[in-house]
Amino acid sequence: MRVTEKYMSSTALADMQKVLQKYTKLNKQMTSGKKVLYPSDNAAIASRVSNLDSRIRQMERYKSSIELAKSYNNMYDQSAQELNNVFLRMKELSVRGSSDSLSQEDRGAIVQELKKIKDHVISIANTKVSGSYIFGGAASDTAPVSPTGEIQTPAISNINQKVSVGGYDVEYGKTVYDVFTTKSGTSAFKLIDRLADAIENEDHDAIQNELGAIEEIQKSALGNLSSIGAVDRLLDLSAKRIEEFKHFNTEFLSKEADADFAETQMNLSMQQVILNNALKTAANILPKSLIDFI
Repeated sequence: MRVTEKYMSSTALADMQKVLQKYTKLNKQMTSGKKVLYPSDNAAIASRVSNLDSRIRQMERYKSSIELAKSYNNMYDQSAQELNNVFLRMKELSVRGSSDSLSQEDRGAIVQELKKIKDHVISIANTKVSGSYIFGGAASDTAPVSPTGEIQTPAISNINQKVSVGGYDVEYGKTVYDVFTTKSGTSAFKLIDRLADAIENEDHDAIQNELGAIEEIQKSALGNLSSIGAVDRLLDLSAKRIEEFKHFNTEFLSKEADADFAETQMNLSMQQVILNNALKTAANILPKSLIDFI
């Protein structure tokens, strides 16, 4: 085979181009910190990195949903605790109102306090967070209770909220039917109205009946507190699990995607030496031109 100057020149330039490509690739790995810059570099690693990125973003969405659910759950907890205190006060007023020694003025004062309690309970039922009524169930865009104490949420909307956590759903939240009605279907607002009428009219039998209904709805409030607490613990456990899974995937992603700086630096230095030698060799091989003599 005849080796011409043209062949030697083209071969030297091709070899230098290969060295420059390797050098450029290693330099980009150093500056970017990534092992694989393009899918064509290593399709298998690029695919795994893409899948891991997707999983981590999904974990972030789960975490955000859990944090939102916990915020709502805290509101349910505060509301249930406040209602429990309200029902305790109603029991005290019922016992006091059943006394025969009360004057009409005293009974009037109790009735006025019960009316204020009713307004307060209505305001709790219509608690609004981020534009949504938390006790509205599926109809969260409509106030659950009217200003007069009528439940407006349709029974078909009596649905608790759910948050998806890694393949399973956690049900959380309460509706106006869960918190503000007795098992017999009486609302807390009607109960307050009846109790006020019974105290005003000195109807002791009616007061005793309403006292039983108050105890029933207070027991329901305590049950709601217990279930809300259980959901909060479940959300905490789910958040911890998601965080651990995210941490594992992040570490795995780092191993797959991040460049080994020590190894990359060593390879870069080696390519630098090879490049310098290639340039020296090429200088001896490539034919001189008029430019070299200028």
